[in-house]
Amino acid sequence: MAAANLFILISHERSGSHLVGEYLRSLADFRVFDEVCNPDAIKPKQHTESFFRFKYDYIVKRPQLLLEPTRQEYTGFVQAYFSHLLTLGAPSNVAVDIKYGHIQNFEGWWWPMLERPSLLNICETSGIGILHLFRENVVEATVSSMIADKRYVWHSWQIKPETPVDQKFELPVREIVRKAKVLEREIYWVKEWVLRNNTLEITYERVSAELGRGGALDSALTKFLGRAPKAPFKPRLQKLARPLRESVENFGELKAACEAAGLGHLVP
Repeated sequence: MAAANLFILISHERSGSHLVGEYLRSLADFRVFDEVCNPDAIKPKQHTESFFRFKYDYIVKRPQLLLEPTRQEYTGFVQAYFSHLLTLGAPSNVAVDIKYGHIQNFEGWWWPMLERPSLLNICETSGIGILHLFRENVVEATVSSMIADKRYVWHSWQIKPETPVDQKFELPVREIVRKAKVLEREIYWVKEWVLRNNTLEITYERVSAELGRGGALDSALTKFLGRAPKAPFKPRLQKLARPLRESVENFGELKAACEAAGLGHLVP
């Protein structure tokens, strides 16, 4: 497998992965496959890059993946899937968008949940580079996700003329704190897991402030990926998030709950 041309973009929700994907597409000879393990975004019946489409076709040809589910058999399946994506993207380099919540799809029949995932072991042995993207402010990430679900708007191109842009939302503060603490732990574990990989770590905060402006972040990305921009970066995506005080109706309640949970520094 020509693993040198394959990269995995690992991130969580509301971390800026689609904006990073847009930037990667602006590089010379680069192909991006979005959320391949999300059947709502990448329909298996319609898209051959879908993880679930490939798995279905693979099992039809090699039912031993289910009938004889050995670690070796499943590792071969994952490697075959990545080779499939490289073929689809040829001759370009390929980046594959995989969310935290989708990593378990690359396990076989057994995974102690706090052990390093098989996906990262395979990436290490195959020389696949990892872009680890995360949002340092886990409270903002959690609130952004909740508001997107309420508005049913996840990206700027989905906004309609009648969509109110200054709407405030009353949110369940205990649930925000719980989810923010969970995300904080998830980020910690992924950072630990990728230490042995060829990894470039980037944050939503840096992406929002620096991406596509020709500075240190762009230099780090192009060096890591081995590709230079083919044209000036003009993203379609626009930032939707507003400051917490402007978007959360019960901001005072949120701030108090975060301070009590040790997250007060994330709620300015």
